[in-house]
Amino acid sequence: MSCVALRQSSDGACRVRVLPKPAPVRDALAGMPILCATPPTVLGLLAREAEFVSFASGASIFERDSTPTGLFFVSRGGVRLMALGPDGRSRVIEIFEQGAMFGELGVFTGARYRTWTQAIGPTVLVHVPRDSVLQAVGRDTLLSNRILAAVCARIQRLIDGLGCMSSGSAPSRVAAYLIELHERSARPDGPVVLPAPKNTIASLLNLTPETLSRVLRNLTDAGLVTVAGRRIRIRNHPQLLRLVSSPGELQPAS
Repeated sequence: MSCVALRQSSDGACRVRVLPKPAPVRDALAGMPILCATPPTVLGLLAREAEFVSFASGASIFERDSTPTGLFFVSRGGVRLMALGPDGRSRVIEIFEQGAMFGELGVFTGARYRTWTQAIGPTVLVHVPRDSVLQAVGRDTLLSNRILAAVCARIQRLIDGLGCMSSGSAPSRVAAYLIELHERSARPDGPVVLPAPKNTIASLLNLTPETLSRVLRNLTDAGLVTVAGRRIRIRNHPQLLRLVSSPGELQPAS
């Protein structure tokens, strides 16, 4: 069994190389949360032309101004969505973890990408060609509604993030992000796990890596969290919530 890795050259053409296929692509799609209730006929339509695509850490998945080729699902690893900030510097605006879907705006609008994506560590994706996606949503209204709901939820997160970035202090941004991770966690009694290295999380929060490290140290000193690598356990949830709405800097416990 094999899979392909898509590589878009400067002339817009996709270059293909053959790679080992880790599992049947239909099984991988069936395990994606947004597709779990998809009828077998529609799932088969999505899987018919779908392929695994593999990327090394830091590799580009699609570039800014490139033509959309289809929908992507994260089978293993992670992906960071990048955009240009007001200062002209690139920054992370979203992270897609295992089971996530991305690339849908290009699929449904046909417009060239205004953002770009990079792999976080070794990453395996499932690529479903655009025509297959459009046929599937045309047949399955519930799938179309689930994708629409997912897009709306993502837009809401981005709006919330913009509000936090524009007015929140560094500690309030970090606190809000940790609370969001905690709310999304399947184990609310366990630690939250950062979905990417801390320099990527810093970019997502519009902070420097040094500022993020300082805030985490202060949160630890204040007894709000404990940090072990990318695992962070919230020790004082009410105080962390209060910090989200506080405009001041966090003061370490004496």
